Order: sequence, then C-alpha cells, then structure tokens
Amino acid sequence: MNQRVFIRNLLLVSGVYLLAVAVGIALKVCYPDKDAPVYGAFKDLIPFIIAIPAAWLGYCFQRRQNYLKDVRDLWVKMVAAVQDAIQYTYSTTPMQSDYGKTLRSLSVVTEELRGVFANVGEESGRVGLFPFESLKAIHATVSALEFGEKFTVQDAALARKDITERWKKLRMHYLTELERKEPGHVDSPYISI
Repeated sequence: MNQRVFIRNLLLVSGVYLLAVAVGIALKVCYPDKDAPVYGAFKDLIPFIIAIPAAWLGYCFQRRQNYLKDVRDLWVKMVAAVQDAIQYTYSTTPMQSDYGKTLRSLSVVTEELRGVFANVGEESGRVGLFPFESLKAIHATVSALEFGEKFTVQDAALARKDITERWKKLRMHYLTELERKEPGHVDSPYISI
C-alpha cells in the first residue's frame, strides 16, 4: 500500500471516528434522558463502531509495512542488477555467460518490479505503462553491446555513460517510494553540526 492510499485510509477511519463522536453528542443533546432507547442503542453499538475501523486500520498498517519491505528488498536487487550492468561495460572480451548473467539479472528485477508496482494507467483490458522505463532501457543498452567479437570497448564506454545516467534518473524516482529521512548523526567532512 503506497503512501497516498495509506493516508486516504487513515483519513477515512478518522472520519468514521469523528462521525461517531458527532452522532453520540447529537444523540445525547437530542435525548438527554439517561434511559433514552436511541442513545442506549448507540452506546451498545460503540464497541462495533470502535472495533471495525480499528481492525481496518490495523490491516492498513500491516499492508503498508509489507509494501515498504517489498520496496526495500527490491531496491537491493535492483542495485545489484544495475551494478552488474555497469561492471559488464568494463569487460574487454566478455563471454556469453557474462552477457547472459547480466541480462538475466536485469530481466528478473524488471519482472519483480511488475510484482510490486502496477503499471501506470493499468485497468481491465488496458496494460498501462511500466513505471520505471529506465530499467528496461538499461537492459536494452546491455543487450545491444552483445559479447565476444561483437563487443567493443568504445561502445562499452558509451553504454556505461548511458547506463549511469539512466540509473541516476531511476534511482531518484524509486527512492521517493522509500520515504527516507536525513540521519540524526552524520559522518562527513563537508557537514559541521
């Protein structure tokens, strides 16, 4: 559950609780008698009014934590796959096995991204657009390099530059899903606290 959906659900549950409080106050004002049946029925329903939204809220928190874990786990795999692609461009005469391993790791991460994120604009009967196209472009760049005698150092240097630029773009967008914060304590000669 991404942050937008999570916040929407939090606001929905808060609205239910505020509505319950408002109804309770209105009923008490309209029926001030201690034994009023309408107010008594409302008091009897209070456990359900509290429990059902609370259960939904617990479900939302669990989904949110699972989502963040999936995004973080996928980040680790994506970093490894892209670094494999960059390292491939430093080869002088890569073998078919190196080529296959690099393309496989990029393909696996691409498919795992599909498992965590829906395509943008995806609906019934409509595929939508892949949300992180730079990863597919990195795959295409490595694929175009090939291996063996078809591989050239000059093409690899250009590919490395392209992969690095696409990785920077991809990283910038992907990391927003992780909701990172600045650290409380830093180790940097450029920052004085």
